[in-house]
Amino acid sequence: MIIRLLIILACVVVFINGCNSVISQHFGTHKLRTYTIEEVAGDGLGDADFVEVENAWLPGDFVYKAAKSTSNPGVIIYPVLTREQLALRDSGRQVEPALIAWTTDFPAQCVDAGNCIERGQITLKGIVRDLPKDRRAAGLLGEKGYLISETALRIEHGREPLAWYWNVLMMLGAIALAVAVEAYGQRRKGAGRRSTI
Repeated sequence: MIIRLLIILACVVVFINGCNSVISQHFGTHKLRTYTIEEVAGDGLGDADFVEVENAWLPGDFVYKAAKSTSNPGVIIYPVLTREQLALRDSGRQVEPALIAWTTDFPAQCVDAGNCIERGQITLKGIVRDLPKDRRAAGLLGEKGYLISETALRIEHGREPLAWYWNVLMMLGAIALAVAVEAYGQRRKGAGRRSTI
């Protein structure tokens, strides 16, 4: 009885999360929003979760942080600057990036080679989210001459929200599992009543 209720409760949670994600992708925070890096530096990103940042500049600096567990990938963390900040950086001044990007998608050999991040202008697209707890190391950029604020936005570069059809599939799967579990419970209850008659 308790196991059946827990399974149904889990199905309800999965259904609600899937429904929320589908709605957010079309009308809410998961809908792609586009900003310039100057807008991000001046006003932030509001409640946006999935963003494209145009006119951004990478100075080529990065830090690498390995995960505590060898089954998890390490991350490359790097500052994203405005053109003005890049010019200040080139003149030897410290700058405070409004945006810190990170990714787990990089060739392992680039860490030793020191060329994981190429200097230049990019359009950055990804999900606004903190680094995993065991790989939080944006502060290490301070050793490379950056002022790193805890309020600087973190964005996982190259990551997109789960596609809407996967969310719909999760919702349908949750409904099917809940109905199957409930039907099985009702059948067992009915069989128990018949055996006592």
